[in-house]
Amino acid sequence: MVRRVLLLMLLFSADAISDVQHWQLWKQRDGASVYYKKHDNGIFEVQAEITVEGVTANDFMTLLSDTDSAPLWIDNVTHVKVLERLSPSETIVHTEFDSPWPLADRDMVSYSCYQQLDDTQTKLTIAAKTGELAKRQAVIRITDLKAHWLLTQHSSEGQSLLTITYEIYANPGGAIPYWLSNKVGLKSAMHTLLALKLRLINKTYQTDQQVSQVGNCSHTNKQ
Repeated sequence: MVRRVLLLMLLFSADAISDVQHWQLWKQRDGASVYYKKHDNGIFEVQAEITVEGVTANDFMTLLSDTDSAPLWIDNVTHVKVLERLSPSETIVHTEFDSPWPLADRDMVSYSCYQQLDDTQTKLTIAAKTGELAKRQAVIRITDLKAHWLLTQHSSEGQSLLTITYEIYANPGGAIPYWLSNKVGLKSAMHTLLALKLRLINKTYQTDQQVSQVGNCSHTNKQ
């Protein structure tokens, strides 16, 4: 009897873990798909994906390097500044976010590294970094964030395609309820990818900024 109870408990536990680990579709719109999975603390990890014709991974990285235009396509972002370039592939970046009233605005200092995975894939990994910049009064610093942009180059019927997959887990900190931050996160991912697609297709970004190149993440352990 005890063995049977233990077996049932293990089965139910496995089901619960499986539920957490599997992505759930939130919405699909105009070629963009947004998924989520819920962590034990109630925060959603979000994954968003879109495929853009006629662009390359370098086009995406060039757009990303145009920090002045970031608020025009990254939802809820008001300001982006590169604080330091550690190597051709690594940067320290400060980002400011606009929060819905009456919540306090957020900001974040992050470390990013751009790597080549194989012949068709590159990946920009992003993680929150602490102790790099003094905190501002009335602004909550996000210190728990992991994200990445996965760029996959392929083709179909002679047409060059770039599939962009964005994945992010972020604890917003402060008193914001998770049901609200989860809702904002899902909507922001969708809005960001659709705006990103338009800017890549129309090439509405500056090309005179220093663009990160693929390389090693030699400063990862120094965060």
